[in-house]
Amino acid sequence: MPAIALRARRDGRQPPHGLDAAAGTAFAADLHHWRRQAEEDWRALGGPDEDSPVSRTVPGYLLDRYAFRAFMRAACGVRIADRFARPTGPQAARWEELTRSRLRGAPSVGLAPVRLTDPVTDTPLVRDLLRRWRGHLAALGIDHDPALFRPPTGQNWLDLYRASALYPFYPPAVLGPSFMERISARQRDEILATHGPTGIMSLYTFLLESHEDTHRAQRGEPLLCEYVLAILWCRFLDEHDQWYWERNEDTGVSLNVEEPYVRRVHLADGALRALFRDTATGVHEVLGPTAYDELCLTGWLFDARAIAYRDYLELITLRLTGHPLHDRLAALTTALDDRLAQRPRPDAGDTAGSADPADPAEGTHR
Repeated sequence: MPAIALRARRDGRQPPHGLDAAAGTAFAADLHHWRRQAEEDWRALGGPDEDSPVSRTVPGYLLDRYAFRAFMRAACGVRIADRFARPTGPQAARWEELTRSRLRGAPSVGLAPVRLTDPVTDTPLVRDLLRRWRGHLAALGIDHDPALFRPPTGQNWLDLYRASALYPFYPPAVLGPSFMERISARQRDEILATHGPTGIMSLYTFLLESHEDTHRAQRGEPLLCEYVLAILWCRFLDEHDQWYWERNEDTGVSLNVEEPYVRRVHLADGALRALFRDTATGVHEVLGPTAYDELCLTGWLFDARAIAYRDYLELITLRLTGHPLHDRLAALTTALDDRLAQRPRPDAGDTAGSADPADPAEGTHR
C-alpha cells in the first residue's frame, strides 16, 4: 500500500507503546468507558461557550471515531492530527466560507452552483424519491426519527448543508449536481429531455438529503456507517431503477466508489438493520465479539493516512466476507510504528497537529 501524508503522531507527554497493543479486544470490551471519554473529548473541543453553534453532544455518526481515538491515545500514546482533533468553534466560523468556495454546478447542462440563500428545490419528484427512500428503510425494519427524509419545505441550501453530520468539519461531500458531468453525453441529453433543469436539481436534492439524513440516523464508527449506507444506496438504485443517473452507461463506471466492494458482501436484512442502528452492536451480532476492534482500527489507520480509502474498503470487505484481518493489521501497524519513529515528537502542548485545509472528506467519493 502506498505511503501517503501521515496524520498521526506520538504524544510527547506519554511514553510510546507499540501499536500492536491495539490489535486485541480491549476497546470493544470496555466500549461504554471509551464512549463516555468521547463525549468528554467532544465537549472539550467545543470550549466553554454554551452558545456554541455546535451541539454539546457528539453526533452518533462520529461517536466511535472519538471513542477509538481516546483508546489509542491511552493504549499507544498516538494521536490523529486532523480537523476532528481541532476546536469546533473556529471551524464553525469558517465553515460557510469553505462551503461557498466548493459549490459546484453542472456546466454541461447549463446549471450554475446554487446560492446558499435560495430555497432548496422541492418538487413532486423530490417528494416521490424521499417517499421511496423511507419505504426502502421501512422494508428493512430500519427505524429513524420521523422528522428525517421529509420534503425540504422552508429550507434554503445553507440550512440543508449545515444539517450535515460532518458539520463543522467539512461541507457535505456532494455540493452540486456533479453527477451530470460524470455520465455519458447520451445520458445527459436523455435526463435533460425527461426531467429538465428543475428535475436534475430534484435528483440532487434527493441525493443530498437521503445521504445526510441517513448519517444523522446512524451511530458508531463513521467509515463503517458510510459502508452501510453504500449497501443501502446500491440496493435502492437496483430496486427503483435509478442507475440511469448514478452510472456512466458507456464506461460502466459507477459514481459510487464503494459499489464494487459492497457487491461482494451479502448481509441479511437483520444484519443490515443492526449495523445501521449501532455499528458496535451490529458487528458483534454479525461477526462476533472480537471483530469491532479490527474494524475500528482499520478506520483509525485511514484517519491516520496510513492507508488510502480504497485500501480501507478492501479490508472492510474482507472482514465482512469472513476473512480475519489480524495479520494484515499487524503488518500495517508495524509499518506505521516505523514511520512514527522517524518523525520528531511535537512540542509538549501540540496534541492535535496541523491539517491540510484542502483535505477532502472521507466517505463516498463523487
